[in-house]
Formats: sequence, C-alpha cells, structure tokens
Amino acid sequence: YVHRLRQAIGAAAATLGGVDALVFTAGVGEHAAEIRARACDRLGHLSLALDARANAVARPDADVATAASPARILVIASRVDLTILRETRRVLALAS
Repeated sequence: YVHRLRQAIGAAAATLGGVDALVFTAGVGEHAAEIRARACDRLGHLSLALDARANAVARPDADVATAASPARILVIASRVDLTILRETRRVLALAS
C-alpha cells in the first residue's frame, strides 16, 4: 500500500514538475499518522520534510511539515458532506 502510494506521489510530482504541497485527506489520510510517515519516507528529494511530532498528534486541518520544509505536508478534512450538498444544490438549480 505505502509503496504504491509513494509511486503515485512520485508520478504526480514528475507530471507536475515538482511539489508545492502534499495533501492527506479522507479516512487514512486524516487518521493514520504511521501511513503518512511511511509515505513521506524517502521523499526528501521532492522537498518534503515531515515533522514526526506534529504528524503523530495531527488532527485535520494541520500542517505536519517541518518549518524548514520547502513544500508543505497537510492533513485536511475531506468534508464530503459539504461537497454532496453543493452538488445536490447545483443539480436542483439546473432542474428548475
């Protein structure tokens, strides 16, 4: 799982030409400090430096990168309920 996650991060970074921020969200991203730590391990070449202490106690919405990290590592609440509400309103507006 972590190997595939690192592959996806690396592929996205290559496609985008670098990383400004890495965002962890949803169930695992918001609640699994160990997965975040393992995913960031060996990604220093992408300017990602994880603060182990901040990561261990992180709750959404938090920045868990070190202060010196050029790229930010964020833990963000997904707020799926708000997205569903917005899309429902949009569809209903189109229907009327």
